[in-house]
Amino acid sequence: MLQPLPRIKEYEDMGLGLFIHWGLYSLLDQGEWTEFIHELPQQEYEQLTAKFFAEKFDPQKIVKVAKNMGAKYICLTTKHHEGFFLYDTCGLSQFDALHSAAKRDLIKEFVDACNRENIKPFFYMASYDWHHPDYEKNFDNFLEYLRKSVEILCKNYGKVGGFWFDGNWNKKEANWKLDELYGTIRKYQPEAMIINNTGLKNRGKISNPEIDAVTYERHIPDTVNHGIGGQKYVAGEISLTLNQHWGVASNDIDFKSPKEVIENICHARKVGANILINIGLNGDGSIPPIDEAYMELIGKWTKLYGSAFYYGRPSLAISSTNPKDFILTTNSKTAYIFIHDLRVVGNSNVVLGGENTNPRTFFNFNSKISDLKWIDNEENLSYVQDEIKGIITLDATGYRYGCDYVVRVAKATLA
Repeated sequence: MLQPLPRIKEYEDMGLGLFIHWGLYSLLDQGEWTEFIHELPQQEYEQLTAKFFAEKFDPQKIVKVAKNMGAKYICLTTKHHEGFFLYDTCGLSQFDALHSAAKRDLIKEFVDACNRENIKPFFYMASYDWHHPDYEKNFDNFLEYLRKSVEILCKNYGKVGGFWFDGNWNKKEANWKLDELYGTIRKYQPEAMIINNTGLKNRGKISNPEIDAVTYERHIPDTVNHGIGGQKYVAGEISLTLNQHWGVASNDIDFKSPKEVIENICHARKVGANILINIGLNGDGSIPPIDEAYMELIGKWTKLYGSAFYYGRPSLAISSTNPKDFILTTNSKTAYIFIHDLRVVGNSNVVLGGENTNPRTFFNFNSKISDLKWIDNEENLSYVQDEIKGIITLDATGYRYGCDYVVRVAKATLA
């Protein structure tokens, strides 16, 4: 069985990350693709740099809110498809934060805040670029421009957790010279994760041997492709927006329910993937209040069940009673049972459906359990088990009145 490299294991142990989209498009408050989709004149659009003050960008607060959510890493857009850099490009481009109204290296501020709180900084870099003329006119020149922009990130910001590329799907047949690009990263940041978003039509596919994690944009897979020809173990990563846009869009009120978000977080772990929860900052750099509220809700769940989520790995157990339920194992002595769709215990006047026994059965689980209890209140759970046949049935008791954690986790101590 393939074993992950140390950097990939560390990445999988982080489990949950925060994705942040922020750029000039944020000033228009209508999504990250507004320049392209709304056919805004490029010259007029790029004049937004004069309004990009970033006056409320507080990376220390952002990192603390992310940490409270349970995120172990943060991936921030250093440059999106609009071509605007949030960092000092050291003369490579005038279209950067140093030449905007902000007059600051916003990525340096972000990295410094991450380092203070022991959060891994990841850099999103768009390879598809609407700004640079060579993207269409002289692609080889553009690729060198892209490589140099990544080299600056490699050399000037200390240790980087990873690089997250996005856009190769726009020129599917082109030679992206990935060996040169990834070789630059390996030269300066040998332990950085390399991730390249494969796009909507190639989810889970591996484009280069240096890739450390495959992506599943806007999709929740049932399985993750963990191997490159039997030679390298790769991780998987799912990205999840809270509404329908990656960049801030105040008129998009189609937010996912907290239940859906938490269930997706759990499902990512069920299939052995990390998950990035995305927010879009306001144009001034502040966190939209609704995004911050969602992050707080997620944090309540991770504080309860983080021990199971971060270090648990998929088992072969299969639920026969609810297909969403699953079991993770951490070592030979502990397993965690994730239970969905429990009801709240009521009384004769408030019947909420949690009063009766709620059996949940799993197959393909042969480890003998010596103790089983809910993590959140340490209530002992009754169960019957036939470890020879690999069957366990537990009574998944309902939530105490006043509680509902969406997905409840029981800790099984193994004999």
